[in-house]
Amino acid sequence: MSLSHIFVLGTGYTMGWALPDVQISENAMFLIDLHVAHRLADLMLERNPVIMEKVCNILSHLANYYQGRKHIFTRPVIISNLMWLLMRGRKEVRYAAGHTLCTLSRHLCCCEAIMKEDDIIENLLKMIRNDHVGIVLLLLETLMHLTDWDPEPPLKANAFQVMLALFNHEDSRIVSSAMDCMAKLCCHSIGKELADIYDITFVLKPYLNGTIKVKISAVGLMQYTTLTTRSKWRAKEICYSLTKILVSLCQHTNSPILQLRAMQVLINLCDCPDVRYHMKSHWERKVKRISIGCVELWDGTDELRTYGLDTRVRSKSFEKISEHSNVVNLYTYIRRVNAAKEHLLRAINWKPYE
Repeated sequence: MSLSHIFVLGTGYTMGWALPDVQISENAMFLIDLHVAHRLADLMLERNPVIMEKVCNILSHLANYYQGRKHIFTRPVIISNLMWLLMRGRKEVRYAAGHTLCTLSRHLCCCEAIMKEDDIIENLLKMIRNDHVGIVLLLLETLMHLTDWDPEPPLKANAFQVMLALFNHEDSRIVSSAMDCMAKLCCHSIGKELADIYDITFVLKPYLNGTIKVKISAVGLMQYTTLTTRSKWRAKEICYSLTKILVSLCQHTNSPILQLRAMQVLINLCDCPDVRYHMKSHWERKVKRISIGCVELWDGTDELRTYGLDTRVRSKSFEKISEHSNVVNLYTYIRRVNAAKEHLLRAINWKPYE
């Protein structure tokens, strides 16, 4: 059977045959040249849920290629169909559609086109409130990428309040993702004002004792919530306990990402004279003794992925297997951590001009 005949038949059997085949880059490019995305758009709303799921999985693989994304966005109805499946499909279909949308949103060139869909932010927030954990994680990542592109629509849709409510979720992965998404919202001035109104620095303090992933996300969010004058003076009220936790987080030599973020929060807080004096009196020696791990002791990740969970095997939704996430230039990152330590010491010893 030739690849060009697969989508003419449109049956579950031929879709199952095409799915493993499209994972091969040569075959994927061949299918893209045949304008397969246009034919898939007509099959997305088939009555058979197996076909719906497999179409979304094939689109996810095609979205990994620039040419595939280009062809997908020549048919804007694909995004509309994905949202329809997310709102009304079965759990497996919703997961596959969410994964396709998440894959597209990882590329900034696609975010602008996705944001043109009517009420997409509002619909994503509705699904995030009530859906299955695995689907919520995908939608949170999608929302984070869209917020990174333009934070104003999510802020207008009350995404800040929705993320705050998710802090109490029983699954630590959702808590961490909600914090990452809120950090993108706090890049905007309105987000910083909301962080002051809801006292997010106080809210985050208990999460600094959570799992390593929650710690990283909480401190990452705190980098933005401690930028305003109001937040610095509020943090002064819990100066001793907060600085004690942050300085201890700076000792995590096996997680330079956590070290860097904790140091940046302390640098922000040192703008307040009382906090700076407290750091000088109690923690300067400990800050000087902070050890920075060498490149050989770190693989450039903040989390090792588990095959059964993060590769979406259980839900039949195929994703590229990746053992690590957030891979960075190790030497550059270690230099950044060292520079942050020096900056923190300068901030502790800074004195106003007389």
